[in-house]
Amino acid sequence: MGKQSISEQVSKEAMFGTLPVRKKERQYGLLDAFLVLSGYGIATWCYSQGALQAQYTNFAGLLTSTIAANVFILAIYMLPMVFATRYGVDMWQWNKAIFGTKGSGIVAVVLVAVNFPWFALCADIFSSTIMNLFSIFGVELPEVLAKPIGLSCIVIGTIIAIAGPVVIKWANRVIVPAQLLVGVIIVIIGLTAVPFEKILHYTPDVAAVVNKGTSAYAVAIECGFAFGISWCASTAVTPRICKRERDGYWATVGAYGLVAPFFVLAGGILAIACLVKTGVMGEDVAVMLNQLSGPRMALISLLLVVFANLATQGTGSYMWSVVLKSTFPKLSFKTLCIGLGIYASVFTIWGGLLDHLGTMITVAAYAYGPVMGVLFTDYFFVRKRKVSLRGIYELEGHECYKYTKGYNVVAIIVVVIGFLADFIIFDPIAYQGRSFVFNLTTVTFFGCLVGAILYFIVCKIPAVKKYMLQDRDDVTV
Repeated sequence: MGKQSISEQVSKEAMFGTLPVRKKERQYGLLDAFLVLSGYGIATWCYSQGALQAQYTNFAGLLTSTIAANVFILAIYMLPMVFATRYGVDMWQWNKAIFGTKGSGIVAVVLVAVNFPWFALCADIFSSTIMNLFSIFGVELPEVLAKPIGLSCIVIGTIIAIAGPVVIKWANRVIVPAQLLVGVIIVIIGLTAVPFEKILHYTPDVAAVVNKGTSAYAVAIECGFAFGISWCASTAVTPRICKRERDGYWATVGAYGLVAPFFVLAGGILAIACLVKTGVMGEDVAVMLNQLSGPRMALISLLLVVFANLATQGTGSYMWSVVLKSTFPKLSFKTLCIGLGIYASVFTIWGGLLDHLGTMITVAAYAYGPVMGVLFTDYFFVRKRKVSLRGIYELEGHECYKYTKGYNVVAIIVVVIGFLADFIIFDPIAYQGRSFVFNLTTVTFFGCLVGAILYFIVCKIPAVKKYMLQDRDDVTV
């Protein structure tokens, strides 16, 4: 009984915490992994993202910028996904080898801090959807209820996250097919609410949204890049519990390469149709659906949107809590889930995220771009796909990733330089380019390049190389 109890504790820690997930403990096949990742990837904020991109480019540009963004993002996602599926270890365990045992935690906290407000946006859309559902039946809920309704989404999502991957799996088996259905319905609504020719020939007023030297199309691509890369820190959580490597790979490709961009396009089409019909480009999917469709269709669509928000909230809270668990192993998974819920609640109470969507995703990209550039270079050119698992888990006598009191100062300085360099070419507040370089690279790709190239050059210095590769005598994989 004692041995069984210990075994159960180990399995729980693997699913909700830091330990590698053994193959016999892995929960997801291809279909479940695809559904869970899709449930996360087709959140209602995808509709808002599509509407944002449509402000900067025409219909053809919306298609190409979305495709370009997702090709780039998939290339980035594949790296942590391969490591996670092969060894059952989250990306943030690997990052201890790059940033140090303590430095990895600092980076994780920063990325969670700039990313998790997305879930407040999810709560805001949930609230708006509920309010619009009641309005269909002629009941106008008082505005004072908007924030409590949004907070209820966070609470329910937190409960789902605490329940763990099995509950998340079953929830997404039901909800995701419904989400895919609503996506198709929304596209049909958008394409039939106004003549298709007007959507096809839509041209945004770029002079109203960008300065003279900034390419509006580059901004549209940047929106896509920044939107996608802001999820990369949590992408390895689900693949790590896939039974086969190829399941994690194809689930990621399907969810983020096909499903998520489809919903971004759906949001863009809906926003353009809304502009044509009402003269105002919407951002909130609930409001746009209510304006463009009949009561019955709006009712069905909005009901499905409600459940989509709950699934996203639960799946996302689980993923990001696992990320933080890698950083704070002594804290319980439940505590971390609740903490993230409180953090999202602060932004929900504020209620201004949708008005600053572009700034939010770009600030996240400022941080993510250099981090992923460093990760790519370290994996392929510095550490060359070799790491000490004993060092990652800080076993006694294996302190190769302590670096300087737990911090790899070289990697951290490179990331900071990459972060600051982004401000030279783009203003995230005014959302305007500052240099012609932005039109060529976008902010996200520029940050990746700066981080990757600078890290590669610095690591060629003999003293730095010796500092970085203290694990060579302790490599296990």
